[in-house]
Amino acid sequence: MKTTAGIVSCLIALAGGLAAGLQAWAAPLEKPKVTIAVGGKPSLYYLPLTLAERLGYFTDEGLQVEIVDFAGGAKSLQAMMGGSADVVCGGFDHVVLMRAKGQKLRAFALQVATPALSLGVAARHAGTYRSPKDLKGMKIGVSAPGSSTHIFVNHLLASAGLSPDDVSIIGVGTGPAAAAAMQAGHLDAISSIEPTITLLEEAGTIKVMVETVSVKGATAVFGNPLPAGSLYTREEFVKANPRTVQSLANAMVRTLKWLQKATPDEVAAAVPPEYLMGDRKLYLSGLRKMRESYSKDGLYAPAAVAAQLKVLAAFEAAVGEANLTPAEMYTNEFVNQALKKYK
Repeated sequence: MKTTAGIVSCLIALAGGLAAGLQAWAAPLEKPKVTIAVGGKPSLYYLPLTLAERLGYFTDEGLQVEIVDFAGGAKSLQAMMGGSADVVCGGFDHVVLMRAKGQKLRAFALQVATPALSLGVAARHAGTYRSPKDLKGMKIGVSAPGSSTHIFVNHLLASAGLSPDDVSIIGVGTGPAAAAAMQAGHLDAISSIEPTITLLEEAGTIKVMVETVSVKGATAVFGNPLPAGSLYTREEFVKANPRTVQSLANAMVRTLKWLQKATPDEVAAAVPPEYLMGDRKLYLSGLRKMRESYSKDGLYAPAAVAAQLKVLAAFEAAVGEANLTPAEMYTNEFVNQALKKYK
């Protein structure tokens, strides 16, 4: 009887534990309505965000997501810092720069695992361009001043012993407006993302001189394929809304898993028609270039984060002086949980 009673007690305890677990799992999200700021949503750099929205993965996680699009990553960061957005889908480098300024931001889901940026020089200058030293005096288009495209230019300038004052930076966005500015001859060079770079390259408007889309290209420029497109927010938001952040991570991991298996045609069918910029073939060409860049699992590699910190410290004095540690800038906690759900 004692044995039977013990078994019954164990079963009751187990049932209670399962009930508690189910209750915790079913607990409502702290903030089901989330605003995500992004800088250039139609670009392939932010494709995972668009897919999560279009495939209904945010909705499946109980989220009502509003995505607000800006001209560049610096603008989307400003929106979050100003309180009009909860989360940013943007470059990981902004997390590092803001941490150096005392702002406690943390990235929690990696989408793009290489910088995925390219520098194109106008065809009229291509014959005389030999290295970033030749950027001196040029008018260079970026998505927006302070954005990752601008930070990339600053890195190239620093590598050539130049300063940001040696060039003129012009914000042109990342889509048709950027292409138009280059094609009209208003710029000497452009730092941008796909599919804009492919559009300009195939039109003969530019020659790509530096690319960090491929692992090989990123490693040649930075010594490591640095983490790039991410979901990030304030640490206080993460602490106050862990279930909401978990749901966002779940949706992103599920999207990355889908993207790994999807055909180019399936991807093109999933995005809004206007994202193809009127040329489906060109869009697919840009997508093929970007394939290698997308994170396979959403996780941050500690070595890659450390490399990002080192790269920025080389030309951003605040980063070098801040004594930052890689671990404080990201967390893999939520993605690890998501990978258990979406294997």
